[in-house]
Amino acid sequence: MALSAPRTVGWSKLNITLHWLIVLFIIVQLIDHEWMVDMWRASRRGTAIDATTATWGWTHIVVGTLVLIAAAIRLWDRYRHGRPPHPEAEPNWAVWVAKITHFLIYAILIVMPIAGLIAWFAGSHDVGEIHTFFWTPLLILIGLHVLGALAHQFWFKTDVLKRIVKPA
Repeated sequence: MALSAPRTVGWSKLNITLHWLIVLFIIVQLIDHEWMVDMWRASRRGTAIDATTATWGWTHIVVGTLVLIAAAIRLWDRYRHGRPPHPEAEPNWAVWVAKITHFLIYAILIVMPIAGLIAWFAGSHDVGEIHTFFWTPLLILIGLHVLGALAHQFWFKTDVLKRIVKPA
């Protein structure tokens, strides 16, 4: 099925579960970020780190990898089964904003963890900078995504928000 093929009603249980797992993973990344920075600096300098820094630093690496896996599976599910149609009442400009926002979010959810893994395992400062660069755009896009969901609920009065909670 083509990427644009619509589902009949809403998202699959798998897609909804992965969506909320990615949300949880991003929150974990927000929390453990500073420990990863400390672990990165220590590894570059060849200095020792405490157990807490090591635990949270490796948590960052593992959870970042889980973001990549979850995003890839979510894209596969979307490709395989299509996506729910945009509501008929949604203006054309809002459809385009949603499409661009989703594309950019998925792009970052794929590129950022890959860059982070390459930076860590290859010890590449330059690739680490690429990884770090994407954090702010990701947060801005997530904010736009949340605003769009709220606009659907309260302004356009559609069921879009319900579709990411209840499977089709």
